[in-house]
Amino acid sequence: MRAVVHDRYGPPEVLRVAEVERPVPKEDEVLVRVHASTVTRGDAMGVRSVEYRFSRLFTGIRRPRRTNFGSEFAGRVEEVGAAVTELRVGDEVFGIAGGASAEHVTVRESGVIAQKSTRLTFEEAAAVPDGSLLALTCLRPAQPLRGKNVLVYGAAGSVGTAAVQLLAHYFEAEVTAVCDTKDVERVRSLGAHDVLDRLREDFTKNGKTYDVIFDAVGKHSFRRCRRSLKPRGIYITVDLGFMYHVPLAALITRFVGSRRAKLGIGRYRKEDLRLLKELVDTGKYRPVIDRRYELDEVVEAARYVETGQKTGNVVLGVSEAAPGEQPRPLRSTKTRCRREGRYRAPLGGEARDRVADQLRRDEGHPCCRRSPAEFPRRLPRRSSCPRGRPGRSTAREARQEREVWVHRTQLIVAP
Repeated sequence: MRAVVHDRYGPPEVLRVAEVERPVPKEDEVLVRVHASTVTRGDAMGVRSVEYRFSRLFTGIRRPRRTNFGSEFAGRVEEVGAAVTELRVGDEVFGIAGGASAEHVTVRESGVIAQKSTRLTFEEAAAVPDGSLLALTCLRPAQPLRGKNVLVYGAAGSVGTAAVQLLAHYFEAEVTAVCDTKDVERVRSLGAHDVLDRLREDFTKNGKTYDVIFDAVGKHSFRRCRRSLKPRGIYITVDLGFMYHVPLAALITRFVGSRRAKLGIGRYRKEDLRLLKELVDTGKYRPVIDRRYELDEVVEAARYVETGQKTGNVVLGVSEAAPGEQPRPLRSTKTRCRREGRYRAPLGGEARDRVADQLRRDEGHPCCRRSPAEFPRRLPRRSSCPRGRPGRSTAREARQEREVWVHRTQLIVAP
């Protein structure tokens, strides 16, 4: 199977798509065929651990201990272990698992996995777990939040967009969001009571105070925010801060002063994932997707995540669309199909690879139906196939054969 791997630290270019052995589920595990994954900030930091030296204590000192990539997934169960009771083959699921940017991943039934909401596509479901679970667990120490004034700094990121929705629709708080100019209207539509443009207004100098300030990107500090907190207010951040000062500030403010600092520690829990599914089903939560990439474009996706300009989530399409789902256009030049008057994907790159995989599955013998990459301009009159099937003799018939394979593998894109 194909999977994204990296065997050293460095820029996004160290990521590559390679053929790896397909995992075999244990008795308490399920094998999921992944249809969509994501590239998160945490994934990018794991690759860049040369810069984030503290994290190398957990990921590996000289080189990464875990060479696979990705954490969020959405797909369909293909195999179940003997001890699995809740999930069955064919169930559509989503969740968190190491090495999720691959065609298959194994997950323990007791792990962070749940059945996917029918309101979401696979790509939308893959964008739910990470940001929302981090936001949920980071905000819980500040409960009860109902009716309180909460400011979310960095409200346009994966964690920020999740925090705004959870605070507005689940915790029932009065939300003030801070984001860039381009994201103001998007964040307002998520349920924020007030939205501040950080490029035009500094919330630490406008004289307003809040019960909770949640720094969803770890770019602020308790020292700068404490005057914007009400007495007994709480500052929560997801980052250790400059020179890793946040844990020390949290310890000191626990005994000194009326305002406290806390380091938000994200936890992935199965019951929280089920809660998120219920919120999606009731219309109280929806994932925000900025860009979509194919698996082969993982380097470009990671490079974009590192810019810090993404709004919500960046999704990776891993495998073909599920039956009944509308395939989305491929990121390539479109070619008119004369047979049906529709557009089709050109037979190059990933499209060619998908066709080759499909013909191997359908025919069971790769030389009976050749991959589009193997079609010469003029095919020989005799085939080398051991079954004795004759080859095509004209370029026109070869082109028709290519079109047949495109339609058979559903590589049709809308005009």
